Amino acid sequence: MPISKATLAELERAACDGPVVRLHEDATDTGWEGVHKVLTRSGATWSRRHHGYMLADLFPFGQAADLVRLIIDRRHAVNRSDRGMVSCPQSIAETLWSYNLPSDLKGWHILEPSAGHGVLAAEGAARGCTIDCYEFDAHRAADITRAGIASNVSTTDFLTVTAQLTYDAVVMYPPHRRDLAVQHILHAYRFLRPGGVLTALVSLGIQNAAGPHGERLRQLLDRSGHLHVLDEADFDDGPLLSPTGLRLSAQLVSLHADEEEPGTSQR
Repeated sequence: MPISKATLAELERAACDGPVVRLHEDATDTGWEGVHKVLTRSGATWSRRHHGYMLADLFPFGQAADLVRLIIDRRHAVNRSDRGMVSCPQSIAETLWSYNLPSDLKGWHILEPSAGHGVLAAEGAARGCTIDCYEFDAHRAADITRAGIASNVSTTDFLTVTAQLTYDAVVMYPPHRRDLAVQHILHAYRFLRPGGVLTALVSLGIQNAAGPHGERLRQLLDRSGHLHVLDEADFDDGPLLSPTGLRLSAQLVSLHADEEEPGTSQR
């Protein structure tokens, strides 16, 4: 993806703060659009909290300046297929942690069962909670461990983990495939203490999933759940974007663990 002179000019003026890239305040529309395309194709996502583009796999100690210089020197986006994929865009992380949860989470013990490079975990750590992560991919799990943002990181398939009533909350961005998302949500729900809350970002229509898992999800939604379809009004700084810059249609699902359900056998 070759980039224009206007894009190069804005990248030259951009300020890099650790893993974050911020454009100059008077960036032109043409330059901004070009920078958005090249950075998202190089693995960055827009962060409302940081007011810039976050290279989540570099969090917290990596330097975005090295990548920006490489883009400028090569004059095209940098293929980072081994490291640039972000499991959860920054804007999604910020939205999830703001939904049904207080801003101060000191004393909370929270689970993130599909942790990726730790974008969700980093947001939780910033709010003061103790967070445990599961991540199937070893090098992503290593990113979280090195960053020191989780109390425990397990490299395993979360669906194979025996559930225990351990957590005050679950915050998760499960696989988009509907059947897998439902399985992950139902399994994560079984880790909640009585009175705990699960918040997940999922694709539209997950409540219509087929089979026994779909039926169980509908039962939980009817009894103690809520769905909220996201639109542009939910984001002060533009639409919800995927790591590749595409607009996402999605919804938030929340489930509350019943106070009277103290054992996993009843779930």
